[in-house]
Amino acid sequence: MRLIENQEFTTFHDRGGGFYHDLHFKKCKFLSSSISITEDPTKRSVVRNVALEGCRVQGSSVRCAIVEDTVVDGLQTANLLQAWGTLFRRVTLKGKVGRLMITPLVSPQHLNTPLQQTFDDERERYYANMDDFALDISKAEAVELEITGIPARLIKRDAETQAVVTRQAALSGEWRELEHVQGTGLAVGIQQLLKARGGTDDIVLVAHKRSRNFKKRLAGIEELRAAGVALPD
Repeated sequence: MRLIENQEFTTFHDRGGGFYHDLHFKKCKFLSSSISITEDPTKRSVVRNVALEGCRVQGSSVRCAIVEDTVVDGLQTANLLQAWGTLFRRVTLKGKVGRLMITPLVSPQHLNTPLQQTFDDERERYYANMDDFALDISKAEAVELEITGIPARLIKRDAETQAVVTRQAALSGEWRELEHVQGTGLAVGIQQLLKARGGTDDIVLVAHKRSRNFKKRLAGIEELRAAGVALPD
């Protein structure tokens, strides 16, 4: 694995078709950059066997890439880092992490379009055939971590602070009356689950360990479990 240390990458824009592998980025900065900017599912860039250790990201995004066998150990984010339409396999997120959102959407502009449906169909096939795991967040200490589009069975979790809510349970509406679910973002996550397309049947809700709302979100997760809305662990 090639070590790349203390380097800064600025305005790097991969337009798809790239292959990045066997790399170890240590204490690097990624500024105003994006990877796999494509609306063609056959031109996804691939990231495989890559490690990011103590890196920083600002004004950047991950687009429709395939990320496999990758470890992110500590990640500073100057703002919200968004992964749009990205597919994951055996990816581990651990250590102190900033703000990260993973969504199946290619972009907000493509919501409810044939293009989005094409990517949804491919995502369903990709995860349906997976027999190990997509994402391990069990040791992630995040300020914010929102994940949609990845089946909960493929996410390794910390049972105490990360819970699964199914679409069927969410339809009961009981969560709307729970004190700590409202106003902490947990309700927003459940609403996103109910609005989601493309075979999204459940969601993992996280009490972010580095958030000011950690205790309230944890109390909300406990309320959801007590009410039978979140699955018991």
